Amino acid sequence: MEVAQRAAEAGARVAMHWRENAEDLPIEQKTGPRDLVSRADRESEDAIVAVLRQMRPDDGILGEEHGAVAGSSEVVWAVDPIDGTTNYLYGRSDWAVSVAALSRRDNCVLAAAIAEPPMGLMTTACQGGGTWSQGRRVSISEQDSLECALIEVNFGRENQRGKAGAMIDALSPHTRDIRRGGSAASALAQVATGRADAAWVPGLQPWDGAAGVLLVSEAGGAVGDLAGPTPPCWPASGDVLASTPNLWAPLQSLIAPLYTEVV
Repeated sequence: MEVAQRAAEAGARVAMHWRENAEDLPIEQKTGPRDLVSRADRESEDAIVAVLRQMRPDDGILGEEHGAVAGSSEVVWAVDPIDGTTNYLYGRSDWAVSVAALSRRDNCVLAAAIAEPPMGLMTTACQGGGTWSQGRRVSISEQDSLECALIEVNFGRENQRGKAGAMIDALSPHTRDIRRGGSAASALAQVATGRADAAWVPGLQPWDGAAGVLLVSEAGGAVGDLAGPTPPCWPASGDVLASTPNLWAPLQSLIAPLYTEVV
């Protein structure tokens, strides 16, 4: 957990430096206008990887921007230097730096850190050791009423985006409200720390959501994909549903029928 936190802090410092110098920041499209990358993403990942290579030189690394670095140990680090790049480039606050250690054998998450630099927040967890934020142990909200629940969502992969309207229609009559912040890592950190009651964030890669899966699980939440709970392991589908324990099954029953053709 200490390694994850130090790596996330290093990435956050670089990202905030470029945010403060945004007028000089080069921006590119990767696969299209919805998929942006900047020098800040790449240099933030470089800073994270440098910490990991120094402190855990035998581990593998799976980064969003630079791909895979082979390792000889049973640990692989999943790194997203800026999750929510579009928000970051627009100067919005919903973006995060996500770092997670996974077991190569079973994809269970061993340790995690999510930094939310615009809010000055760092949330960390290790398997069996709880979830921590700002030096204190935190727990998921106690919400057990769906009609009083605040739900974070995203629209998923390209082949899932056409389901977004039906998903909103299915959730909105039964919940307090719905938010689309634009960062899956931030959404999961919000669930873990009680700032949201649930998150439906499909279409993720391990670097997007592995850290958040552990944060929610260690905070006492339920997490998995539409096939069922998977805590604290990364679901192979990449479609993550996380919530307070009593909300998970009702949310699954509302959402799962919409995605049977695309997940």
